[in-house]
Amino acid sequence: MIGMTVGIDDFVGGLKGIREFHPRKVFDYIKTHPVEPQTLKPYLLFSRASYTRNLIFKNETFELLAICWEVGQASRIHNHREQQCWMMVPMGKLKNQNYRVAARDPKTMSCRLEPSTELLITPAAPLEVDPKEPVHQVLNLAEWNERAVSLHIYSRPFNSCEVYFLDKGTYCDVPLHYTSEYGQQVPGEPGERPD
Repeated sequence: MIGMTVGIDDFVGGLKGIREFHPRKVFDYIKTHPVEPQTLKPYLLFSRASYTRNLIFKNETFELLAICWEVGQASRIHNHREQQCWMMVPMGKLKNQNYRVAARDPKTMSCRLEPSTELLITPAAPLEVDPKEPVHQVLNLAEWNERAVSLHIYSRPFNSCEVYFLDKGTYCDVPLHYTSEYGQQVPGEPGERPD
């Protein structure tokens, strides 16, 4: 059941109040506490070059990002370093495509992936990344012709992930960067605020 929308500061306060960051507790919380889009304005930076990663809050237990997607943008296929992840979409909608790792060789950094489930993430339907199939891709399909903003909660914070290349059958480690931190753009990172 969806509750009334809350401001982003109250949403963060509620997350901080979850004593044991158990997956079910977090997912129940985000399902019943949709975020009011207007309160995200300080964290909305878009770039035509790539989706942007905008840090809202971070402590030892979790970090919360606003990820801004222009029309047609998609993440690479990636994992979350065995961290838990929840996604909600206060603006627009996104497709989440999961992949099954059918084969993986750390010596040669080669792999074989098979597409598995796909789900739509909307304001009424948040998503918990499946710990049994954590390799996935997030897409803002061009045919929808609209920007999207997603909120990602990661427990615990991490600064790199594995990225997978279907066409080459390989994977590699990739460092992660923020476009903005706490509403301030990181120098050298592309991004523009909406009007």
